[in-house]
Amino acid sequence: MTLDDQAATLRRLAKSQSSGSVTTIDPQRRRVFAITGGKGGVGKSMIAVNLAALYARRGARALALDGDLGMADLNLLLGLAPTKSLLDVLQGTPIEEILLEAHGVHLLPALNGSFQLANIDASAREVLFTAVDSLSERFNTLVIDTGAGIGENTMAFASAAADVIIVATPEPLSIADAYACLKVLATRHGLTHAFLLPNTVRSPSEGEEMIARLKAIVDRFLGIAITPLPSIPFDPTVRVAAAAGVPLVMHNPDAPASRAIKKIAQRIDALSQSEQGSGEAQRQWLRRMFDFAAQKQTP
Repeated sequence: MTLDDQAATLRRLAKSQSSGSVTTIDPQRRRVFAITGGKGGVGKSMIAVNLAALYARRGARALALDGDLGMADLNLLLGLAPTKSLLDVLQGTPIEEILLEAHGVHLLPALNGSFQLANIDASAREVLFTAVDSLSERFNTLVIDTGAGIGENTMAFASAAADVIIVATPEPLSIADAYACLKVLATRHGLTHAFLLPNTVRSPSEGEEMIARLKAIVDRFLGIAITPLPSIPFDPTVRVAAAAGVPLVMHNPDAPASRAIKKIAQRIDALSQSEQGSGEAQRQWLRRMFDFAAQKQTP
């Protein structure tokens, strides 16, 4: 995101907040975002699956990419048991043959327990990015769920997205790891803007305090723009839906966390609803994005 894009995004945020209007999710617009945050166990995968499922329910052609290459779990949250994975793509299998579908979401699964896939190099990442890019005419919404930490593959998958969503909980360790994630993305990958999503908060004020703490550190040391998203409250039904292998927004659409996720999806679209493009530029948007990600890994 360039500085001009960042300024436009912040202007749209201010306008949407001042008007108090509710943005309707546009099923036709293109959106690509990565869910990351540094610390494991903060709810990245749950949020990725539910955002993809929500966009799919609203008519988008949604694709979820499990970027936690060696510790994959998106398939479990969707109730799927893959027989092929991204490792097969690296070994020559057409990417269409590993696609699975559940609850309206198409999944590109990784492989739990695969040391080989977890430690791919830059050339292998470029193969995967190119393969995913080949699906850009078929899908208009891509949600990338990254692994924990700040390793090369995690940061490469996060920086490949047009928008980055940092998930953190009020726990001090989570806030520290979220800052570390932002630092690497800003200093090594040129990130200038990120969304911040507080998860499992016990009250609205707890989410606001977490945002204020992290934003103060980022403003002081990194100087990148942080746009807060609505907080997701602690909700016991999240675990129930996960155990059932059904996205929460479908399993219990009126649950507090489901309502928050709907607001998050609307807010994301409100901030980029005019960034549609047209013609050839629109058709090539994903391809340029993935090509740029691959080039950034070239020594």
